[in-house]
Amino acid sequence: MHRAFNRGESVPVRELLSVVSDSPDMRDFIMAHHIHDGQRRRQRFLEYGLFGSYECYGEVCSLSWLSSRMLQIVDMGRFRILVFAWCHVTRNYLGIVVGCPIAHTQRLLHHVIQLQPQSYRFVDKGLFGSFFVSYVDALSSGHHDVHDNVISLMPNTGPHTSTSYTRGIKITITAMFCADETPRYRVYRYQVTLELIDSVQLGYQCVQLESRHWLVHYANHEYVHANGAGVVGEFPVLSVERPFYRYCSRVEDDPAGLEVVGFEGQFTVVPGSLVDPKGPAIELPVPYIELPIPMEII
Repeated sequence: MHRAFNRGESVPVRELLSVVSDSPDMRDFIMAHHIHDGQRRRQRFLEYGLFGSYECYGEVCSLSWLSSRMLQIVDMGRFRILVFAWCHVTRNYLGIVVGCPIAHTQRLLHHVIQLQPQSYRFVDKGLFGSFFVSYVDALSSGHHDVHDNVISLMPNTGPHTSTSYTRGIKITITAMFCADETPRYRVYRYQVTLELIDSVQLGYQCVQLESRHWLVHYANHEYVHANGAGVVGEFPVLSVERPFYRYCSRVEDDPAGLEVVGFEGQFTVVPGSLVDPKGPAIELPVPYIELPIPMEII
């Protein structure tokens, strides 16, 4: 017999099986939580989420593993979600479906999802045990970059990533659905990493980014061109001394209703600097990247 609970009520781990159905998948979660009882809500953890972080236009999203005293079960229509990871800034979260209509039981019950509360769009990450093992494997294999003890929320390889290598410069792009954004249309954030790998192959000691060009594709096979100088208001320099640059931006559905499905393009860099070019401009192509289209709960 399950006890009643209120919307947004905190539920200690030891009492979870009194409010959700028992299963090997829920026991996997409970065991994992007993091994590591969350990240305490201290200032030092706010930008060091166990499930990754990213910064976009000055806003930091950091998915922290909640302690047992902060786990919550929330009602979203006919669905009940156990929230176990949370970002206090963007309100993005990871949760386990612990209650749903019979029609969705086989597909979603006890699955980890990232859900956009207002629209019921979500990304299914599978059963908790599989999700957690895959995440740990990805970390140990270097599929998530770690800089200054911060795990990148966006992987550097796998689905919804794109990698190119031109003239000694490597470009990696990865994209994710933003569950914390407006419910009116789908919004995706993408992370771009530029690395100078081989200056000999490049033929110069440094280059400066001049412009970007994107070709944004929609589900109806239409596309639009998007051009601009620099990136996010900057004109980064890649050099032997500072070979790495990363930024985050966003792409979204057309407000008229067209669903964005992917994009491709190129960066243009100038050898030397924009004020003192040492040679002709170099175009760095970016292969097509498919966006992670979310599912929807009807």
